[in-house]
This record gives sequence, structure tokens and C-alpha cells, in this order.
Amino acid sequence: MFAMITLVSTLVHIFSIGYMAEDKRFPRFFTYLGLFCFSMLGLVLGGTALQLFIFWELVGLCSYLLIGFWYEKRSASNAAIKAFMANRVGDFGFLIGFGILVCHLGNATLPHMWTALSGAGSGHGVSLAGGINMSPTLLTIMGIGLFCGAIGKSAQFPLHVWLPDAMEGPTPVSALIHAATMVAAGVYLVARIFPILTPDAKLFVAIIGCTTLTMAALIALAQSDIKKVLAFSTLSQLGYMIMAMGVGSWVGGMFHLITHAFFKALLFLGSGSVIAAMHHEQEMPQYGGLMRKIPLTAITFGIAVLTIAGTPGFSGFYSKDMIVRHAAAFAGFAVATGHSPWYWAFYVLPTAIAYVTAFYMMRCWMLTFWGKPRNQHLYDHAHETALLWGPLAVLAVLSIISGYGSGSSSASSSGLGIIGAETLISSATNESDAYCQRLAHDPDLRVFAKASPVDVPEGASVWDKAAQHAEELTAPLKSWLFWGFLVGIGGGFLMYRNGYAVASRLYAFKPFRWVHTWLYHRMYFDELYSVLLVGLLMTISWICAMFDRFVVDGLVNFSAYVVLALARLAGRCDHYIVDGAVNGAADLAQNVGALVRTPQTGRVRMYVTVLMVAVALGMAATVIFVLS
Repeated sequence: MFAMITLVSTLVHIFSIGYMAEDKRFPRFFTYLGLFCFSMLGLVLGGTALQLFIFWELVGLCSYLLIGFWYEKRSASNAAIKAFMANRVGDFGFLIGFGILVCHLGNATLPHMWTALSGAGSGHGVSLAGGINMSPTLLTIMGIGLFCGAIGKSAQFPLHVWLPDAMEGPTPVSALIHAATMVAAGVYLVARIFPILTPDAKLFVAIIGCTTLTMAALIALAQSDIKKVLAFSTLSQLGYMIMAMGVGSWVGGMFHLITHAFFKALLFLGSGSVIAAMHHEQEMPQYGGLMRKIPLTAITFGIAVLTIAGTPGFSGFYSKDMIVRHAAAFAGFAVATGHSPWYWAFYVLPTAIAYVTAFYMMRCWMLTFWGKPRNQHLYDHAHETALLWGPLAVLAVLSIISGYGSGSSSASSSGLGIIGAETLISSATNESDAYCQRLAHDPDLRVFAKASPVDVPEGASVWDKAAQHAEELTAPLKSWLFWGFLVGIGGGFLMYRNGYAVASRLYAFKPFRWVHTWLYHRMYFDELYSVLLVGLLMTISWICAMFDRFVVDGLVNFSAYVVLALARLAGRCDHYIVDGAVNGAADLAQNVGALVRTPQTGRVRMYVTVLMVAVALGMAATVIFVLS
């Protein structure tokens, strides 16, 4: 992983020098790009659960900064927010699983975590030091919770909606996100926690992966934007990796992650070369005939198409073949031990989608590089940038050789030698039958059997016979994947050799038109989420706003009104009663004083006159009193 990330990131950096040369925020772009690579390398090298979590969140931050790098575009800003929010939803589950893990183990190193919880794969509880027991249900919740983080980062169903919109960022960012950093982090996380996943958790992982790989490949059939075709192809290939983890082939999943990194980086950098040549036009209906204008891009892009299509001799065939063979063995063993025939979906769907993958990737190449130009003006001004050639050539070589062995015949036959995987699964030389034997003799995997269709005594012979029965079931299916590249590429060539001529005639039929419209609009998941999630949240927010306005604010405003009314009443009482009484007494005293003060003129003769009058009156009153 370390070698793959550094190698692909170096090539993306070199490509970006030419691609972003005229961008006004050139230094900021490389700052974010370097931080992105640092975060992913920290995630790979982190040895404890806490380090894993820290760099996990830092990867999400860097993706937000780079997807919304051209933030002046509303669509880029919205895409960055959408990616960030979708990952927060997944990280909510991740935090639940991480909390359970840390609560019981502390900030454990990963090897200690694998050792302490090694019994989780048996489907039974785990006893930890100190008498702590973790039930199978708790272990399953923990595993699914941690996997929810991978659902967000690796854009698995139902949180897949952010990845196609992430194409709003610069094309080198898309290459890095899809090949070596963001989406690879989710698959890498599942591989890291694989030893502690319970059978139920693994089954959940397999179902999510199988659903995603099928749905994304079908949507890619109808896309017209070259980067969105590649985005949905990434979703589909990630589904293969995740499903591989769920069916027990974690090595196959990681092997496909390595090979996918090279050919997907090549595809995105190739699309970047096309977009740069066509003056940033991304719609394939505007392309056509570019093989004559940008031949090196056409050749290297074609190599990547052959690789992702699973062409024998190219790396994608070996990794995808390992996954599908293990899925066949898993399904065959499950059916042989009495499980539902629906387990065959883990083989049938990935095999069928291998044909679809080859078809829509050939469609992408044909509409871009083959035939006549559909926009003559853009075609006339198209040219290839010399600085972009080096990364494309190196990735083309790696896309071919990354599936070849390093000299070991067993490794070469399984296509694992270049990553040294023969040291990891020496029993995988004959993929499906060796896997069946492992299923047969690994007691941790016997929980898959609830009933045995073979009438033999209990014991190892039951599993031996079940494994033999599974091998008999899967033997006729081993060569189906081999023809996928031929059928898909041939179908794509025949249908699009004249551009949209055949497709337009099919589009005239209503059933095809309806299906095409449904797929073109991504099965209406964005609209569904807009109604169910965004609409629901908006409705709840409106209800809360009305409750706040008419209930909470109503009570507060009514209380304020009552207090204000009482305050006004108290003010009037104070003004007219209290102040009135005090002021009335003062006025009375003032008036009495004024009345008393009126006779006081200050004239002596007046005072003498009044005194004499008073004496006379007094004497008269006395006489009258005496006489009476």
C-alpha cells in the first residue's frame, strides 16, 4: 500500500504540474495535494486504533478541500459539502464501532486487537482480560459500525451519491481520490479489521459490495460525462473489493485494490488529457476521432480499458478472477451446507457485471477516440500536452505488469507475485478448490453451516464432503469470467463504431428510453434522497420553526406582553395614586401657605388697622357675651 500510494501520487503530482500550470491557486493546490498524500500514508502506517481514526478524519478533510478547490463554482462547493456530509453519516457508525472497540480494548495496537478479538470469526463471543465478555451481537455491531466508515469513504451503497459529484474537483484530484487515497482508505480499513469481523458482519459487507458493484455498473452504461463514467466504474470496482472482503477473500480484495490503483489512475489522467485537449469539455457527445489528435492518450487509455475489462494478460484479469473464483467457492460451499440458493448471487452478479464493465468502458473509448468528430471546432483545436505523456506511459506499463508473478510459478498462476502475496495465501494456487478446503477445515468458518445436505456422521467428513460438493458445483463456472472481456468489448465496438447511430435507434423504443433515462439520472437516488432525507429534514425544520415561532416565541412574547401590561398598570398606579397623594399633599400645603401668605402685605398701617379692627371686634364680642 505504501509503495502504491507513493508511486501513484508521484505520477499525479507530475501530471498536475502541466494540468494546473495556468491555475491562479497553483501553490494552494499542491499544498492540499501533499497533505492528502500525507494523510493517506499516515492512515496506512498508523499502528493503533486512535492513529487510524485521526488520519481517517484527516483524509476526509483533504477530500473536502480538494473537491471544492474551485470554490467560486457553486457546483464544486456543493459537491464538497455533499462529500463531507455523506462521510459524516458514515463516520457516525464508525464512531459507534470505534467507541465499542476502545471501550473494551483501549487504544490498542492493531496486532493486539487482532489477537484479542481473534475469536470473533467463529461467531461466538470473545472473553477479554479482566473477565470482560463481548457477545456475538456486540461484536457484529462493532464490525458493522466500523464498516459504516468504509461505506462513506469508499462510497458504497447507500452513501455512494457523493463520488460522482466529486468530479467537480480538478482531474488530478479525481485520479488521486479514485486510485490511491480516499476511496482506497475504506477498502484498506475493512482489510485491517477483517480478523475481528463476525460471519454476520462479513455477510453484511458482502451484500453491500455486491449491491454497489451491480448498481454502479448499470448506471455507468448511460452516462455521457467521461469523468462520471469513470466515477461509476470506480464505484463498481470498489464493490468488487468490498464483496471480496465479505466472502473471505481479503487478499483478492487488496490485490484488486493495487491493480485498480494503476489502471484507474491511468483512466483519470487519460481523461484529464482528453479534457485539456478539448478545452475542458467533458461530454462524450462532443468528442469523436481524437485518436488522430492525441494518439498516446488513446493508446494508454485503451490499455486501461483492456485492463479494467479483465482481458487475460492484463493485471485486472488476475485480481478480478481471484475475487470471482473465491465468490463462487463461497457460494458453492454455502449452498452445499444447506444455505439459501440466493448465495449464488455473490458469484452470478459479479460475473455478469464483468461483461457490463467491458461494454461500458469500450463504449467510453469508442465515443472518445473512434469515428468522426462530433464537434469539429473543438477537434480542430485539440492537441496533446507533452508533459502529460510520462505519467500515462508509466501507468500503462504498471497496468499490464502489476498482475504478473515475480518468478514463483504458484504466484504467477494466481497473479499475485508482484505484491508478494504468496507469503500470505500459499494455499490459493488453485483458487476455488483451495478455498473450499480452507472452508472445510477452518473451524471458525463452520458457523456458515446450519444444516448439511449430506447424510454422513458428524465430524470432519461432513466438511470434507461439503467442500467436495462445493467444488463440483463451481467447476463449470470457472471459465465464464474469461469471456467477459471478449463479449463486452466486442459488443461495445459493434454498437458504437458509428457513434450514437445504433444507440439512437434503440433509444427510439420507449422501454429502452425509460431505462436509459432511469440510469442516466443515477436511478434517481439523488432525487429520492432529496425527497426522503432533505425534504424530511426541511419539513422537520419548518415544523420546528413554526413551533419556535408560535409556541416558544408565543409564550415568551405573551409573557413579555403580560409583564409589560403589569408594568404599565403599576406605572399608572404610581403616577396617579402614589405620586398623586404625595403631590396633592404638597399642593394643599402650598395652597394653604399661599392663602395664609396673602394678607401679609408688609405695610405697618395695614397691620395696625387689622389689629385695631380685631381689638374692636374682640371687645364687641365680649360686651355682647356679658350682656347676654
